[in-house]
Parts: sequence; structure tokens; C-alpha cells
Amino acid sequence: MKVWVTTEQKLKQNNEVMKYHNEVEGTLTKRRVPYVSYTEMLDGEPIDVRVKMDPAGIRISRRGAVKMDFLFVYGETTQNVYTTPAGRTVMDVTTTRLDYKALSTGGRLIIHYKLSERGEDLGQFKYQLDYKESAI
Repeated sequence: MKVWVTTEQKLKQNNEVMKYHNEVEGTLTKRRVPYVSYTEMLDGEPIDVRVKMDPAGIRISRRGAVKMDFLFVYGETTQNVYTTPAGRTVMDVTTTRLDYKALSTGGRLIIHYKLSERGEDLGQFKYQLDYKESAI
């Protein structure tokens, strides 16, 4: 099913706050759990994003110039792979908030998390995804 996807991301690193907002058409696929797929642009390059809304843990995968496969489980730290043209690294993701609400015509996902690499704090992050049925 076609959906309208709105994402907001907030990154707090080194006393700097950066915000990103994106609105695109995407796809909602309902299998055992719902998936939302969409394409975002990063420095002019398309990145395919898939968000798996599993009650056991939310998984966000990105494929393109940047490859990422992160698992978010409330109150836990998970190890995840992040790949850029500069190389591959393993990051620890500590999920401090995880809310997902499915509505009759869409849904909302909010994740707050901290990233670290080899014990070094990389910042605090917020990812919010809203989706609703598209009239197209």
C-alpha cells in the first residue's frame, strides 16, 4: 500500500544540534509485522530505507552510499554494523525510548537512542517516522 512518509531526525553531537526533515512517498507492507520502505537523499545520493516494526525490536536498514542495519530494543544496547565509503564499523546502540503506534490509516514511530563506538560516545539521536495512507 502506498503511504506518505514524514521523518524527523535530531542529532546532538559535541554540543551541536542538527535537525533533518524529510517527506516522501513510501510503501507499507504488512506481513507478520508491518514494514515501511522509502527512499531518502543523502548528499544527492539515494538511500533505500526499510523500517521493520517488530514488537521484539525495531530494525532500520539503509542501503546506498551508506549501509546501516540497526536494531532498537528499549532499554538495551545492541551491536550494529555501519558502512560508509571510508569503511565498516560496529556501533553500540542504546535505546532510551521506543514508541510505536499503529493507527487505522497510518502510524507513528519514535526512537531515542545513544550511539557509541569502542566506548566513545558519538551522541544522542531521535528518529521519528510518521506514515499515512496516500490518496494516490
